[in-house]
Amino acid sequence: MSYDYIVSQYINYIHNITIESCKGDEILDYFKDKLNIINKEGCDRPYIKVYKDNRLYFTYYGIPIVNEFWPFLNALVRISNNVIQLDDKEKELASKIVGNIKLFVTPECTKCPIAAELLYQLPIYNEKVNLEIIDVETYSDLGKKYRVLNVPKIVLNDKVEIPGSFPPQIILKMLAKGSEQH
Repeated sequence: MSYDYIVSQYINYIHNITIESCKGDEILDYFKDKLNIINKEGCDRPYIKVYKDNRLYFTYYGIPIVNEFWPFLNALVRISNNVIQLDDKEKELASKIVGNIKLFVTPECTKCPIAAELLYQLPIYNEKVNLEIIDVETYSDLGKKYRVLNVPKIVLNDKVEIPGSFPPQIILKMLAKGSEQH
């Protein structure tokens, strides 16, 4: 089954985005006529950086495929249109988060997209958040460095470790509390 038609519908809502990529051609072919894509050379593994108005919203280390593709597309739509889907309590917690968030995922993980959907919204709502999504199958060295035994796993400011399969409000509470230590 081809997802071309569905992806073409998403692309109608993606605009004003710049993507810097190295070795991301397989996924970025969908966007080549719609977005400003900067192809970098010299990397040993793929990555995708997403910018709007010269601001970096997130970096995806790897290629968002299988279960990670749809949250990635949703993130591009949200960033393009400055849309978040957080309730008032979630917004209050999100505003307290400061620093670097790493979300460790694998393409086949079924709970990872839920964590990704939440975390992709944080840098849209809060400019103090720097988000990195890391595919531990592609970046196994980072998985080892951060002791990733299960995914999703969230690491805040290289200090606070959070299992990513909690409900959104619990994850946000832990990130807000962890930010107090920053």
